[in-house]
Amino acid sequence: MRLRRLQRADIEAVRDGFASGIAAATTRWMFPRSLPSKLGWFDDMEASKEHDAFAIVVNRRVVGICSLRPPRFAGRELTIAIFDPAMRGRGLGTFAVTELCRFGFSQLRLRRIELGVYPNHRAAIACYARCGFQYEALLRRYVYHNGVWTDAMWMSLLRSEMGLKKNERAR
Repeated sequence: MRLRRLQRADIEAVRDGFASGIAAATTRWMFPRSLPSKLGWFDDMEASKEHDAFAIVVNRRVVGICSLRPPRFAGRELTIAIFDPAMRGRGLGTFAVTELCRFGFSQLRLRRIELGVYPNHRAAIACYARCGFQYEALLRRYVYHNGVWTDAMWMSLLRSEMGLKKNERAR
């Protein structure tokens, strides 16, 4: 398994991954999206200086996506979706979140990374806690999802909590 920069050639796999509906219960993404709209999203993201997206790759196959995008509150917001149900529960999320945070703190010199998660998504919450994220707030009726207003739990990780090696720390 590895994380690599998202490439234009990956967009069809990303579109198909989201269109499968597997990540629908755990993400705010709207379904389905056409290939031209996803390519437009990729082009807009590539032009942005505030959005870094990565493909989660296992055996040369894109099985998910994660990113650091402009924040809701401060720092950058982490997003992740794993499309292949067979890849869940195998440490892939923990690996991707850890690597993405390492990139954010060392390369982008961020001080804070935040994320929102549905309170009933226990596996994701456990993953984020293993990676050092701490609970900050419950945003009540924050997201309109699957026809109802849904709470979101907000979590964050500070660079000082990441435990980077000296040569990985930002100045």
